[in-house]
Amino acid sequence: MPRHISILFPGQGSQSIGMLNHHPTDLLKSYEDDINNLFGFNLVDIINNGPVDDLNMTSLTQPAILLASILDFKNISNKLGLIPSVLCGHSLGEYSALVAANSISFHEGLSLVHERGKLMEKCPKGSMCAVINVDIDVIEDICSKVKDEIKTIVTPANLNSPNQIVVSGTAEGVDAVINRLKDLGHKKCVKLKVSVAAHSKLMTNTLDQFRYELNKINFSTPEYPIIQNVDNNFAKNIDNLKENLLNQLVMPVQWINTMKQIKKYDGIVIECGPSKVLSGLAKANGITNVYSTSSEDFFDKIKLEL
Repeated sequence: MPRHISILFPGQGSQSIGMLNHHPTDLLKSYEDDINNLFGFNLVDIINNGPVDDLNMTSLTQPAILLASILDFKNISNKLGLIPSVLCGHSLGEYSALVAANSISFHEGLSLVHERGKLMEKCPKGSMCAVINVDIDVIEDICSKVKDEIKTIVTPANLNSPNQIVVSGTAEGVDAVINRLKDLGHKKCVKLKVSVAAHSKLMTNTLDQFRYELNKINFSTPEYPIIQNVDNNFAKNIDNLKENLLNQLVMPVQWINTMKQIKKYDGIVIECGPSKVLSGLAKANGITNVYSTSSEDFFDKIKLEL
């Protein structure tokens, strides 16, 4: 392919009931029995029929999104003969990137993110909130003051775009940050529908057990370059790759810097997976040539570019 192609894989929050409906039936059926045997419950049925509260459980959301994302990747690869230049994923999406790059197997990826979700659910409950149109320096300063004054955990967790930063931590800490932002006139703060405080120190209890889970997996060198969340670099080796995955649990997702790198390539950007969250974030970071596999006219539009 003459043009540079960046593939973005979405994270938690992009899920919805019925998100597999646009996938070719034969492609899904080739995996369905193995998926259900892997978990001992019918993941595909939960995705297709709910209930939504089950799908929104972190331990189910994560394998569900990985499944939907990889089916999309296989579908567009089969139909377009597409060879990506670079892969990256937002938080959970980094594991979809690893599966797509044949660094870990599909089954190992599903099992790993299921365990990751279960470990996150066992951590102290917390809160996350998207702060809109506030400078990162202001948010960092308020988080630091709240953390020191009320002795709690709260931190910028997803640096999504210059206009959207997600704050994560204890419910008390996040509420205090929101109240101080509103006192300064910053009214647009949107609570996320999660009970885990991802990418904060509230996830510290996951680290030892998740290191154990990572070490059970047979990692290979990715066939395509993967930009990792915590440092925006390509992994130097397998040990470095795994350490970055581990650190991602307690460190912020540096998506603004990831998008800066993607923008430099001046190529095609494809969001591969359910919803169009990352397409919106790419545009908010100044990237215009973005296509989503969730769009009904995706194939019509992308064929004009390839």
